[in-house]
Amino acid sequence: MKKVVFLFIIGLVLLTGCSVKKTEELSSAEKFSLEYSISKDNPFEYVTIDEVLNILESQSGIIFFGTSDSDMCVSSAKILNQVLDSKNISRVYYYNPKSIQEKNTKKYRKLIKKLENYLDNNEEGNPYLYLPDVYFVKHGEIIGHNNVGAFVDGTVDYDFLKKKKKSIKNKYLELIDKYILEECTDY
Repeated sequence: MKKVVFLFIIGLVLLTGCSVKKTEELSSAEKFSLEYSISKDNPFEYVTIDEVLNILESQSGIIFFGTSDSDMCVSSAKILNQVLDSKNISRVYYYNPKSIQEKNTKKYRKLIKKLENYLDNNEEGNPYLYLPDVYFVKHGEIIGHNNVGAFVDGTVDYDFLKKKKKSIKNKYLELIDKYILEECTDY
């Protein structure tokens, strides 16, 4: 009996293991969905630091800087996703800067240089990219950004989030409307 149960468990593990998608095979939306616990039908597209720098240099787009190990980033991503959906925005670039931030790489310093007019200073008095932070860029020009809640560390208190959710949502709506208006005046 023990052998039958053991063989059944082994067979079940082998069958389910064969049908699991590898992370490399997932789309950006699927990866973001798993990381941030939102719908797979989302506009978030993973990009590299080089792509972020290129957008900030001469392209257009909405860039979400965040990390899924922050409750505030996860909450902000959920709010942003709702707003994006209501405004039919089909693409938002996502980049997690934590690894280059911790190592203070040359590309991180270049990113900070491009964003410094919008950043708050850290304890040492240097411009710092606190997360989450969302940038709205048109032809390489930042037309707005939102880092509401970026100074909240650790677990986000439900009452705090409930109070902040409306202001975060309204700020995203305001910036998306401005972004869309800029898009319409481009023609």
